[in-house]
Amino acid sequence: MVRKCLHSALCAPGFSRDKAAMKSFIMHRAQTHSGEAAVVYKHYFIERPCRILIITDHLSARTFYRAVLRHISLCGAMLDMSPAIPLPTQFFLQIDGFEEELGCNAILRTGVNLGVRFNTLLPQAFLSRLIRVDFRGT
Repeated sequence: MVRKCLHSALCAPGFSRDKAAMKSFIMHRAQTHSGEAAVVYKHYFIERPCRILIITDHLSARTFYRAVLRHISLCGAMLDMSPAIPLPTQFFLQIDGFEEELGCNAILRTGVNLGVRFNTLLPQAFLSRLIRVDFRGT
């Protein structure tokens, strides 16, 4: 089920309204320079399997780990994955059912929660397609 949330962490199931909870949604806030107003993108709660792709030093072999996409916006996402798996700061995310490999930076990791920020904003068409596919349940 997809839910559009306009209130960031205040609507997230399982999150309390404290500062730590608010920090968990920094992946949906655009990076700004000092003096600029912060832009927070609408995020969508979604439950979809995905893979984290690790590229080796020689760019030939890949390692991947399974995760679950919990919510996503144009600039970032929150994933659930095992906290025992070590990850580099930069990796690719591939959502099941989609060919695109999204370049990511890990910006938050607490327990099973992994917050990522995309290297570039997602195209609105991709996000719309993802939400439609999840809504139909296919």
